[in-house]
Amino acid sequence: MAKKVFLSGVLVMLASCAVAQTREATHTWIIEQTRMNPFRLKHSIEGDVLLSSTTMGSVVLGGEIIEKAIPISQVTTIAYTHTNEYLSYTLSCNVPCSYLMESPEIKRPRFLFEIYSKLDASYVQRMNNALLHLVKLHGGQAKVVKAAVPKQPF
Repeated sequence: MAKKVFLSGVLVMLASCAVAQTREATHTWIIEQTRMNPFRLKHSIEGDVLLSSTTMGSVVLGGEIIEKAIPISQVTTIAYTHTNEYLSYTLSCNVPCSYLMESPEIKRPRFLFEIYSKLDASYVQRMNNALLHLVKLHGGQAKVVKAAVPKQPF
């Protein structure tokens, strides 16, 4: 009887491992989703850091590139906004942890992760799950919340 219980437990664990996405597969899927973005906005993951690169101004005239980063393991809140045009995430930590690559010593409270495309409603839940899984794979723990969007008077 004890052997059957033990073997059942082992089989359940093996099945869970087979279904769970690896760190590499999670990184790849999340970054592939941002390929829809305008060429001025790029996201990547290097080591344990999520990066964002935005070109301000004309690319032809050598627009300024702003690079931001956030340590994935320190993310505690993932707030999202979904409209017909985009899906935007604001990642934050318990204490400011996001930074500009040119001045990593100055910590900022938030990091934006954006996907510009018309997306179906089920996509939002898949991306929410992927971002939660990403944080977990990096040793952190986060929660997803829908961002409060202030109502405009007109």
